[in-house]
Amino acid sequence: MNMHRIEFSVAKFALLILILFVSCKSNNYQETDLHGSWKVVNWEITSSGQERNNQMDMSFEENGSYTVDYGSEKEVGEYWIANDFLHTTETDQAEKKVKILGLSQDTLSFQMNRGGELENVILVRSK
Repeated sequence: MNMHRIEFSVAKFALLILILFVSCKSNNYQETDLHGSWKVVNWEITSSGQERNNQMDMSFEENGSYTVDYGSEKEVGEYWIANDFLHTTETDQAEKKVKILGLSQDTLSFQMNRGGELENVILVRSK
């Protein structure tokens, strides 16, 4: 067997392993863990530590729809999780995403970029 064939076989094998690794990577978080209603308990601007006292109650349904209640207005649309990100698309609006920092049975935490400021939000399950 000549050296060229061995190098080609090794390259094919490495490519196959890489494809398998990438295709087997799953979401770190499951959408089923998100289903239900959530209430903000902490909302903080990361650069200053300043807390926000705004309402942002969220609800995620099994059918992929979500609602955010800001008190004076509501946002409704579709959601999905891909890797470490929660993606939302408000009806007739552009897609947004936030980085999930943690998701358990009773707590959801994420980081979002709002107007160029990073903000961390912690919510607890309300229902």
